[in-house]
Amino acid sequence: MDKAIIVVGMQKDVVGQYCADIVSKIKKLLERARESGIPVIYACDVHYEDDFIFKKLGIKPCALKGTAGAEVIDELAPKEEDIVVEKRMLSAFFATDLDFTLRHRGIKRLILVGVMTEGCVLKTALDAMEIGYDVTVVEDCCSSPNSKGHVVGIELLKQLKIIEITTLENLLPRL
Repeated sequence: MDKAIIVVGMQKDVVGQYCADIVSKIKKLLERARESGIPVIYACDVHYEDDFIFKKLGIKPCALKGTAGAEVIDELAPKEEDIVVEKRMLSAFFATDLDFTLRHRGIKRLILVGVMTEGCVLKTALDAMEIGYDVTVVEDCCSSPNSKGHVVGIELLKQLKIIEITTLENLLPRL
């Protein structure tokens, strides 16, 4: 299998009411992926209390290493065969072993879902594209606390015309 699902930031400290619509859709996607033998990889924020990103973004520390808040939400909890990649920055590729893990498994195509469309999803998609992966972002499986941020993130990706934007309904038959 040359593709993988990357689940970005669906963690207890990060997911909020704004994610209500996407959790069941992501769950459906993950079930289909696992049935089809497609690897599922979680890109999870893992921070230290004094990480500069909190100050830069003006937010309180969250998803701290070793806390329950850094765990994936129960509804989407990783299975034994899934991979969890810890990230400290927006991109799941920056200073992680994600690229090595994907290349080692022969993965060439990535399907991205998750939170912070205009931040973590966008940055992960752009980095993946720049280092040679074919990237699909599932628009209705992504969200952001600021609905305008979600729209802006998707629109930026659409402008590139080399990252596919699709819906879960259109993607499922292709898995």
